[in-house]
Amino acid sequence: MGAAAGLGLLAGCANTGGASNRLNLWGVGGDQRPVEQKILKAYQKVSPGVQVTSSTVPSNGTGDATSIITAVRGHTAPDLWVMDAFSCAQYASLGLLESISGLIDTYEDKDFLEQWLQFPVDSLTLDNKVYGLPLGTDSRALFYNKKVLRDAGIDPEELDPKNGPPTADRIMEMSRKVTKKDNHGNYTQLGLIPWDGEGWGYTWAIGYGASFFDDATCAVDFRSKEMLDAYTFLYDQAREMDFAKVDAFKATYEPPNHPPAQTSFLSGHQAFMINQNGFAVGMKKYAPKLEWGVTYLPLPHEGAKKYTWSGGFALVAPKGAKLTKELWNFQKFYSGKPGQGIFMGPTQSLPTQLDVLHSKDPQITSQKFFIDQLKFSVSRPPIPVGQLWWDAMSTAQGSVTIGSAKPAEALEAAQARVQPQMDLYCPFTLPKGYGA
Repeated sequence: MGAAAGLGLLAGCANTGGASNRLNLWGVGGDQRPVEQKILKAYQKVSPGVQVTSSTVPSNGTGDATSIITAVRGHTAPDLWVMDAFSCAQYASLGLLESISGLIDTYEDKDFLEQWLQFPVDSLTLDNKVYGLPLGTDSRALFYNKKVLRDAGIDPEELDPKNGPPTADRIMEMSRKVTKKDNHGNYTQLGLIPWDGEGWGYTWAIGYGASFFDDATCAVDFRSKEMLDAYTFLYDQAREMDFAKVDAFKATYEPPNHPPAQTSFLSGHQAFMINQNGFAVGMKKYAPKLEWGVTYLPLPHEGAKKYTWSGGFALVAPKGAKLTKELWNFQKFYSGKPGQGIFMGPTQSLPTQLDVLHSKDPQITSQKFFIDQLKFSVSRPPIPVGQLWWDAMSTAQGSVTIGSAKPAEALEAAQARVQPQMDLYCPFTLPKGYGA
């Protein structure tokens, strides 16, 4: 709310950058930066008259708008920015982003957005206006250590994806078989830690069938039976496993600020891990001899539907950017088939542009299992209070796993925290077809 109050002058802000043939980009960093430079060089060949300058702007985390608020209010915002797609609806509601719907209407056919997967487009849509173009995405799955399972007398072939998703009960049964303790009762080996990695309450709630937001009442939905079932599962498992002992286990085999190769899973002390496809890249790099497999997320019960969820990034125009044809052409190139064709394979991101997604590039086809999951994947609901919603869910998860609150109590607190802020934006509806 403090951020919103400080944005009163945003409507009058304008980018004071140079000519339309010069574009400033807040791009990617780290190992991805050299790949992005290849996109810029490729664009230079097709548009030699346009100069694109890329820089990396540090962020303190998802939902932290400090950098962009400062830049927009100081008239120093870039023309385009690679940002976490989940934050788009929230930033747009604060007046930090320009809608690109007008550019689409002016320069493109009505089916222009159909060249991308639907759920990432939904993530970038607020009040029927589009605020960015999708870039890469991901999907979550259950990774397992074959050697740890075999040593416990479990045949890893049972978890081959061709056999379909396992149930959570079966995975926890396997977990009990692989569990080991020392003479003091401390864990030395564990199976699945349901809340570890990407085992968010949100992840399990999708499996239980939660919907999260009700268009008819303009309400977030923390108190549904599905949410309660998911958080009760976490609560029960944390009590059975003894959260404090599990926490000590993680601190021992995966201490704070550990190097990438020093994790409980990579070192063979943990049989299962819920994570996204990028985790496979890390295993190949830091533990090339590890015998691992991957399968679908555990079902809450027999007969439940396969499920997963996806995040990702997007290319957006901050408030005040000059929405010129030159900007639009570069945004389309970077986010479309040319840019994603260059970027996705080397970075092992999952494409959202359909032609690239279905290409024969070996670096992309090697991720077939994760790509196939995109058929039934969903993304977090694009609501104006997205970060608060996520924080409230995470807080509820922490309370439930630690045992400081029962599931119903923790979810009620989350509802009371988020709904009053959501009420400020009502009436509000999610993009048509969201979640399908």
